[in-house]
Amino acid sequence: MAQPVYHPEFACVVHGLAYDFATHTGTLAMAEHNCCDMAGAIALFQRIDPEVNTIATIAGGKDDTTYRRRGGEWVAA
Repeated sequence: MAQPVYHPEFACVVHGLAYDFATHTGTLAMAEHNCCDMAGAIALFQRIDPEVNTIATIAGGKDDTTYRRRGGEWVAA
């Protein structure tokens, strides 16, 4: 199994990411006890799809934070 790597734009240890173009939703899987840089995550997923509206983060296999675009602003929940 491949080892997770530190990703400087996310500022965390990443296991992988996925993107659903139908729902404009990105998913970032991180190592346990990690959190990502919100601005970095938004920037990367916007390069994948400028219409991204939701980014879900998972840390150590557990739901962590969800970023949602509300109008022109992003909020974290």
